[in-house]
Parts: sequence; C-alpha cells; structure tokens
Amino acid sequence: MRRNLILMCGISLIVAFTANASVKQADTEIDFLGGWSTFNFEDNGDLDLLFLSSSVGYFMTDNVQISGSLLGAWLDIEDEDLEIWGIGGKAKYHFTPEKQYVPYVGAQISYTNVDVEDTGDEDGILWGPMFGLRYELNENNDFYVEYQYQMYDGDIGDIIDDASMIVFGIVHRFE
Repeated sequence: MRRNLILMCGISLIVAFTANASVKQADTEIDFLGGWSTFNFEDNGDLDLLFLSSSVGYFMTDNVQISGSLLGAWLDIEDEDLEIWGIGGKAKYHFTPEKQYVPYVGAQISYTNVDVEDTGDEDGILWGPMFGLRYELNENNDFYVEYQYQMYDGDIGDIIDDASMIVFGIVHRFE
C-alpha cells in the first residue's frame, strides 16, 4: 500500500513538472519584475538604483501577446535623487508556446518622465527591443528572464542615452 502511494506521488510530481501549453490564445496575464543595485565608485561616490515594472497582457494568438505596462525607477546619485516613471506598451512573439521553456522576442515603447531633484522634470520616449525566456512553474505561473535594450528620445534623451538591463520576473496567467 505504501509503495503504491509513494509511486503515485512520484508520478504526480513528474507530470506536474512537465506540463505543456505554457501560453495560448485568449490568456490574460499580469507580470511583475524588479531589482535593486548599488554601485560604489572610487572617486565619484555611490549610486543606488531601485526599479519596478508591471504589465497586463493579452494573447491575440498562441504566439502574439500585447500588453500595457507601468514602470518606475528611483536613483540616488551622491546627494541627488532621480525618479523615473513610464506608461506604455509591449508586443512579444513567443516561439514555442506549447513547451515548458518559451523563448520570445519583442519591443516596448513608453512615455517616460524623469524628475531630477534640483533641476525639475524632463520627459520623452523610452523604446527598444527585448528578448527573453519563460519557464512554466505550474499551470498559472511562469518565471522569466529578459534582456531589454532601452533607447531614450525627447528631453529625457539629454539625460539618459541608452540602457541595457537583464531582469527577472514572475507571471500569473488568468485563463
């Protein structure tokens, strides 16, 4: 009896970790990503960075997802604080949506505002490509790692040229 119970539990765990159909048409999902970094420079003091982002996405097809997103970043450079806020959208193409590992490519664009503590507000557009890999944790949740190359135009482009980011996040899917 105990052997059969242990065997059934083992088979259940194997099946649970090899589930298919990570993403599919008409799924809606919400994702969260964030990070914190601190940099210590020999001659120029310290830099602290906190960033958070969230998106709500909808799968138009099994492969194509569109989403609306919000982002925020807070930088502390020596005694000057910068706040960055953005609202925009993303489009992603998922290559193998029926697998547990789902690679994707995409693009993002956001209206972005930078509030520099001593000099005031600057705004502009953040845009650029991204690519990543999703891993299905269970039926409704995925973990992902994503590379983003961000370019800035408008007044914000006078403050920030571009940025490269590797981010990690969690996705919760509503079917």
